Amino acid sequence: MADQSNTFKLPKGWKIIQPKSSEEWELYYGLRYEILRKPWNQDKKTTKDEWENKSVHFLLLNEANEAVATGRLQLNTPTLGQIRSMAVHHDHQGKGIGSFMINTLEKEALQRGMKTLELDAREPALPFYLKNNYSVVADSYLLFGIIKHFKMKKDF
Repeated sequence: MADQSNTFKLPKGWKIIQPKSSEEWELYYGLRYEILRKPWNQDKKTTKDEWENKSVHFLLLNEANEAVATGRLQLNTPTLGQIRSMAVHHDHQGKGIGSFMINTLEKEALQRGMKTLELDAREPALPFYLKNNYSVVADSYLLFGIIKHFKMKKDF
């Protein structure tokens, strides 16, 4: 499981959900776009990929029903999952919310019988994933021709 040294507790009125309604999906994809695509002038359509329907999505909402964080567990095989689309709103970064989301995704993976989680981490996120006990396996791809990624994994 994720590093518990900086355990985030859900404040009163906050909730973690799997988006279902169109409003919840709009919040989910909106935050993913704002954090993961907009800073690099990417089109909104780049927020989604062919794995959306083969994934379990989580959205953290605050007491005002505003999107705070997102995370996605991609179901690669019955024993292998992939963490994708991790995003924490700028106002809430550095408070343990990312580790809370990792923990949520890991619990889902374990409930599904997965033995390994992998991910492609952006270079600035390496310390975060290392803190949460993921290991660098190899260099990965260069997103948008500028954002270096590293293949990481964690076995349970």
